[in-house]
Parts: sequence; structure tokens; C-alpha cells
Amino acid sequence: DAPLIQQLDASLAYRYADYSGSGGIESWKMGLSWQLNDDLRLRATSSRDVRAATLRERFDETAGGAAVVDPFLGNSFIFTASRNSGNPNVDPEEADTLTFGAVYQPSWLPGFSISGDWYDIKIDGAMAQPPFQDIVDNCFAGAQELCDLIERSPETGQITRITTIYFNLDELRLKGFDLEMR
Repeated sequence: DAPLIQQLDASLAYRYADYSGSGGIESWKMGLSWQLNDDLRLRATSSRDVRAATLRERFDETAGGAAVVDPFLGNSFIFTASRNSGNPNVDPEEADTLTFGAVYQPSWLPGFSISGDWYDIKIDGAMAQPPFQDIVDNCFAGAQELCDLIERSPETGQITRITTIYFNLDELRLKGFDLEMR
């Protein structure tokens, strides 16, 4: 109850998890909430969040069909066998999140509230499973690791099967602003 500091709250959290398939990972969170007066509260949070792969992302195998355009054979449209596969070697995702926000509840307008939050989320090693067409297109563009997922007939060169697996992306980033009024 000091001038410009009606209330000031800090929060800290830490967690260590040891997953049998991917090893030990740490997560944490720091937060600050500053109530300036009856009408205005400011808040900030920084965190490291983690997510290990699900059993499906690590081990699931399903077969089916895929329709793709093959630029290697003059952009011919083909329907071929496909396989969706898990990957036991994917690493956990790590997300660093930073948020700043404010909540305004004017005492002169009972029941009204507006809040806004700016956020920046950066995920290192985000898990992804590319679509079949992306595998073909990026192989054509020179990504050899994706060409290894395409099986072709030795006689005709036509695709006989495409496999898509989960893998870790370098980085996925999202920035934005949330606004809520009621």
C-alpha cells in the first residue's frame, strides 16, 4: 500500500523431469504482477517450457496412400503408397516465452475490464511431420535427407512409397498481441 505500489507479487517455479526416452530436461517460470492502484495492474512473465514427444510421435506406424505431383517426372500427378512413422530419436521441444501485459479496470466504469498482453514465443526443436508433397518438393530442391524418404521403382523411376517421419525443426517463432475486453 505504498504510492504507485498497491501490491507487488513475484512468482518462481522450477521443475526437472527425467524422461526415459529423451533424458533430463528443466523447465522454469518467473512472474511479476504489479498493482499500481485500484484501476491498473501490470504483469510480466518469462518461462522455459518443455514437451517430450508423445508415444505416437516416437513409435506410431500407419500405412496408407498419398497423392503427389512429381517434378522429377515432368510434374505428373501420381497416387502412391505412404507411411506415417514415428521417430524414437526426436528430442524434447524447448520453448522460451516472454510476455508483458496490463489490465485496466476503471473504478468509474463498474464491470468493465480491458487487458492486453504482448508475447514472444521461441520454440527450439519443435516437432513436425512434413506433408508428403513437401517431402517431394524439397527433395527436388536438393534436400537429400528428404530424398531418403522417397522410394522409387528402379525400372520406371516412379514413386512407389513416401514415408513421413517426425523430426525436430531448428526454430519456430511466434510474436503477437492479445487484447480482451468485457
